[in-house]
Amino acid sequence: MKRHLNRVLAGLCAVSLLALTGCSRSSSQEMYAAVPEGTVIHVITKSQDPYWDTVKNAAMEAGEEEGITVIYEAPETEDMLDVQIQMVEEAIDSGTKGIVIAALDMDALNESLARATEAGIPVITIDSDVSYEGRLSCISTQNYAAGAIAARYAAQLIGETGDVAIISHNATAQTAVERVSGFTDELAGTQKGIRVSMKDQPSDAAASEAPAEGTAPEVVPDGAPQDGEFPRGVPDDAKQKMSDSENIAASLGYPNIHVIDTKVANADVQLSREATIQLIRENPDIKLIYATNQPGTVGACQAIEELGVSGKVQLVGFDYFEGADEYLINGVLDGVIAQNPYNMGYFGVRYVYKTLTNQEIQPTVDTGATLITIDNMNDPDIQFLIDPNQAVTTGVTTND
Repeated sequence: MKRHLNRVLAGLCAVSLLALTGCSRSSSQEMYAAVPEGTVIHVITKSQDPYWDTVKNAAMEAGEEEGITVIYEAPETEDMLDVQIQMVEEAIDSGTKGIVIAALDMDALNESLARATEAGIPVITIDSDVSYEGRLSCISTQNYAAGAIAARYAAQLIGETGDVAIISHNATAQTAVERVSGFTDELAGTQKGIRVSMKDQPSDAAASEAPAEGTAPEVVPDGAPQDGEFPRGVPDDAKQKMSDSENIAASLGYPNIHVIDTKVANADVQLSREATIQLIRENPDIKLIYATNQPGTVGACQAIEELGVSGKVQLVGFDYFEGADEYLINGVLDGVIAQNPYNMGYFGVRYVYKTLTNQEIQPTVDTGATLITIDNMNDPDIQFLIDPNQAVTTGVTTND
């Protein structure tokens, strides 16, 4: 177990862009309380897409290490929300001791998950969070931030000007909502936590603040600072800092990039391919497509290759997949945001184990997001992220 965990943690720390609590481990073996023999937990993901195979394998490995039997289930496709809800209900009825779930919807599973909590079953979310406050932890990519990373790279690719479109994998799943909003907010300069100066608001904002007809105009005291001036007594260094802040606010976003359409393709390769073809044919000046998950990226790659527009229409996708390297080399795919599904599955099961053995867990774990391009795809750390099972030299010595 120690060799495996050191290897996983080494990869986490090396890839960076992560905020996983516990990127170090004592050299002495920690003493854990044993779970009862025959303990069974359920890991339920979104679909049978190959992306989830990594989650499954990691969950099974963690279960074997901790003496837990892991039952893995997933609907055939991501549009089968009712099937996922039924899986949760059946897991509860079976007497499972824990549920790890990648939710297809932020709200629709809340009633079932609350039932699990009432039955004393810990709930851990991976990949996608839920609005249910009773879940104990969410282990996932920071999807909003990942969408912003994709937006900044997209802007660089197209010279910060032109029409772009989005292939989203779901209308209500937390991953899709945040990856889309992170992308569009970054382009618009309205990122969460960023204060935009009032002087940078549209001109009609000033009109909305004008006094109503028949009311007296605001009286400006004699000597008060006019627009663009500083109040009296402000030191020069403070003036410079204030000016810098205003300049930063004014430069947020990419005003010459326009998101012209968003297609929801239900995490289906064929639907994503068809949506991409439609977007390109109906918008001959389109410069870039952003796809928010693996099937969307694969479908968009197929469409761009089929239409022969690689290099003319750029593509930024999500979730590395088998064959992505060829698309990168051929210029069909310009960049892809890689998650760390292995650690979602592995730490999801370990967090259930910790809960069952009365150990403390963190309410959120960021498993990271990494932009892979043709320039870095062969780096050892990137190769580790793509395939955690391959032998990669990380410079960390592990012990038996």
